Amino acid sequence: MSTKAESDVNAAIQQYAEAMASTAGAVLENPKFQGGPCSDPTGRDSDTVYSVQGVFNLPPPASGTHLAVIDRIRTDWKANGYTITDDRTVGADNAVLAAETPDGYKLDIENASPDGFAVIINSPCYGRP
Repeated sequence: MSTKAESDVNAAIQQYAEAMASTAGAVLENPKFQGGPCSDPTGRDSDTVYSVQGVFNLPPPASGTHLAVIDRIRTDWKANGYTITDDRTVGADNAVLAAETPDGYKLDIENASPDGFAVIINSPCYGRP
């Protein structure tokens, strides 16, 4: 398992979120980062092994539909070699899209209530340096 400073993991999450926002043509809102324990190689939660979750909001599209934004993000993710892990339309203009990046980050974007999008990014587990 590789080691990485939590500040570096937060920065990587921020970069993934900013890329999604850029593709959506929007600005991230309400960023929240939460670190927590991961299971160590023996399967026990450990203070020295951790992951981080970043949660953000994106405003609703200024023009077009939510599904059009999801389509642009899907195209971008595929172009970047991400593995799509969930891709569902769940209503007339609602969708869930999730992927895993080559470096193990898990990305999720879905419609938020009442409008806009929720962006959730989970890092892989890292050892603390």
